[in-house]
Amino acid sequence: MTVITAVYLLNFHVNDIWTPNESFYAEAVREMFESGNFLEIFYNYEPRYNKPPLTYWLIAGSSSIFGLNEFGIRLPIVLLGVGSIWLTYLIGRLLYGEKGGLYAMVMMAFSVQVLAVKQYASPEIPLTFFFTLTMYYVIKGFLTRNKKYILLSYVALGLTVLTKGFPYIIVIASIIGIFILVKGPDKWKRVWKEVKFLNLHIGLPIALLIGLSWVIFMYLKDGQEFWEVYYRETFGRALSKKTNGPKPFFYLEVISWSIIPYSLTFFFAVLRWFGDRKNISKVLFPVCWVAAMLIIFTAAKGKIPTYMIQAHPAMLLMIVPLLLEYSPKAKFWRTVWKTTFALPSILIIAATFYAIYFLGLNVLLYSLAVFSLIGFVLWLRKGNDPDWNVMIPFWSITAFLICFAIYLPRMERFRPYDELGNVINVEQKISKSIPIQIQETLIHNIPYYAERLAIRDQTIEEINNNGLKAPTLALIRDEDFSELVGFKSIWSGMIYDFSSESQFLKFVLACLDAEKGDFSKFAKYHVVTKDIE
Repeated sequence: MTVITAVYLLNFHVNDIWTPNESFYAEAVREMFESGNFLEIFYNYEPRYNKPPLTYWLIAGSSSIFGLNEFGIRLPIVLLGVGSIWLTYLIGRLLYGEKGGLYAMVMMAFSVQVLAVKQYASPEIPLTFFFTLTMYYVIKGFLTRNKKYILLSYVALGLTVLTKGFPYIIVIASIIGIFILVKGPDKWKRVWKEVKFLNLHIGLPIALLIGLSWVIFMYLKDGQEFWEVYYRETFGRALSKKTNGPKPFFYLEVISWSIIPYSLTFFFAVLRWFGDRKNISKVLFPVCWVAAMLIIFTAAKGKIPTYMIQAHPAMLLMIVPLLLEYSPKAKFWRTVWKTTFALPSILIIAATFYAIYFLGLNVLLYSLAVFSLIGFVLWLRKGNDPDWNVMIPFWSITAFLICFAIYLPRMERFRPYDELGNVINVEQKISKSIPIQIQETLIHNIPYYAERLAIRDQTIEEINNNGLKAPTLALIRDEDFSELVGFKSIWSGMIYDFSSESQFLKFVLACLDAEKGDFSKFAKYHVVTKDIE
């Protein structure tokens, strides 16, 4: 766990706030501190009803201790990511013993989609934590027959709803309902006994009181205006979002890459368990977990890859019993089983060598890739050793992550947002009552770094006209600077101008091109002022 935590914390705070989604959370929290109002959520001084408040509150709590900066904003996300991994370990230990818990923990820590969002200030990781916490208390309650854990699961469910919305009551209820229905013999008598054990009459009010408290408050305050946006972002997205036709295999495609390096092993486990139904009871709870989420989100019209992150613990738990017990005698199945670990590992090792070369990293980092390769070769000579089966992909992707984390600070040469904000607020000390007008677009993290209202989609004519009437601050493109009358430039620099930075690989490639002098994916901008004393 120490290695996992260290890798998760490595350079997590070195980059400016990413645009656009992380900007919503960072700026909303900044405005909370500015106004002293932590119940209502605003982005760019307009109500933001889209998501419940728990992620904002977690970021605000951290920022009150560590400062309103990238470290304070991202720390709770990273820590809840580590917490989700720990909860996966606890569930694995409950179901399969100590070693099973360790296998589940290692696989959860380095599934690629979790890694992609582990330090990104957005609700995916907090949702995964509270969702997994709910599942942990549910399964512990069923295994120990202790109602205390069932009641705690309702508290965790309430926090899940307070993170992402009330549809997750349906998701989690479906998982538990399917599990109870298929759990064992004497179906109806046993089902009724299990339903009574859930204490719905006590637990549901607890979950609803916690989860819907903010929704009720906002509805009483802002009425239909709030409800229309909130509904659109929850049930509306699932039931009425326009799509390009049904996509029944969308989430199977997502799984094929989202839990790399263990995706192939997961698909092997699915085939194995459904070919061995006598023993499927060993993975019944995770199977119900995955099945319910696949059914619900496949049926929903709105489809986003991150919706399945909360199923990652279950998918990986389905692999664990095979690691503990599966020892195929036939050479063909031994080869297939080992290949599910070997193929992703060798591809990741190759990617590490290439990344060090392509990113121009220190040659000493090749030692990490070499050690991974040596381990891989040694593993190939061993038999069916479950420890090695899990650890070879783990160490391979750890080496890759370390190399990539070392590259992250270099990208900041082409992300001048904190520099821009420093010029406006520290060097020039421009009054925060003066908004910043942005030509033609909205760069989403500008309100956070400029610490003021940003007015988007302004034309040069509108900026000139505003300068005739009032002190004016604007962000404009270099090619239009000459059209301004009486303005002076207080800052100039290159800003990414091709596609969203959230399309991360494209942005990395643009940064590498810029290092070589090719700024074709960037535009030169000026921060300009007029008549500001």
